[in-house]
Amino acid sequence: MTGLTRKEIRRLRDKIATGDSSLSVKTTPLADVLHHWHAHPDFTDTNGNPRKLPFAKKENSFTSLVKKFGGDIPAGAMRTEMKRVGAIREDESGLLAVVERTYRADDSHETLVTMLVHGVYALLSNVAHNTDAKRADVTWANRIAFTKSLRGSGTRQLRRITKDRIVDFAESIDDIFIAYESLQDDGGPDEDGSTVAVGVYYFEEHDDNAKYTW
Repeated sequence: MTGLTRKEIRRLRDKIATGDSSLSVKTTPLADVLHHWHAHPDFTDTNGNPRKLPFAKKENSFTSLVKKFGGDIPAGAMRTEMKRVGAIREDESGLLAVVERTYRADDSHETLVTMLVHGVYALLSNVAHNTDAKRADVTWANRIAFTKSLRGSGTRQLRRITKDRIVDFAESIDDIFIAYESLQDDGGPDEDGSTVAVGVYYFEEHDDNAKYTW
């Protein structure tokens, strides 16, 4: 439920013991399982959509998916947690189907930690890179669209529209990532690869004392 496996705990304890304070950003096992359920050919249909999976079978089952991409978390525990957060559902025949491509943590502390690591960290890293004079010739994409003139129902409508557009955009980017992963999959460990992320967010100012100059 914390997203930390025994191996990860051991790795963190070893880092602390050796005085290594470097930051390593990792996704959670649940997120990894969801991602590869949409990406790996063993678990997708001919259209590239995640297949319904039996819980236990030697090949192409939920158990084999978790064993391959879920670290050392037992398949039963992963199924329970994914059902709890609404990421999957189980039908009467016992087949497991994806409900959501991503999931939202239902605990405020867990949500805060997730957003700090995967949202704020990535955004601030982008800002730090683009303001480094030594990297002026290799800037990273960073664009913001804004308006100061919305009132009443216009804000509510825009909030709904942008949510749909952001979800569509994020899933299209994830599809591109999946395509590159499949093209460059040489059977080597994931640790050999580079981390790339694209983030999009919506914002409303609710502080009457805030002053912005765009």
